[in-house]
Amino acid sequence: MVEATRAALSDVSERLGGIDLILGFDCVLRRLDARNRQVYREISELYKVNNVLGFGTYGEQYRSMHLNQTFTGIAFGERKAAEAAE
Repeated sequence: MVEATRAALSDVSERLGGIDLILGFDCVLRRLDARNRQVYREISELYKVNNVLGFGTYGEQYRSMHLNQTFTGIAFGERKAAEAAE
């Protein structure tokens, strides 16, 4: 869980050229899973260093399916100068 989150946030940061803010929606069951795996502090630290602010949720609705243990967000940052010039 920690490595997957770290990799996803790193990928977003690389694509944006840095993260200014992430508006995040974190499912309560994901948070409970992190506590059960004893990685809650590590996940919280990842959110902190990547400027994640947001809300606790009860999952997501995708069409007719309800999904749990998810983290969804919108990342704000500046595109890299080389990509913006293209």
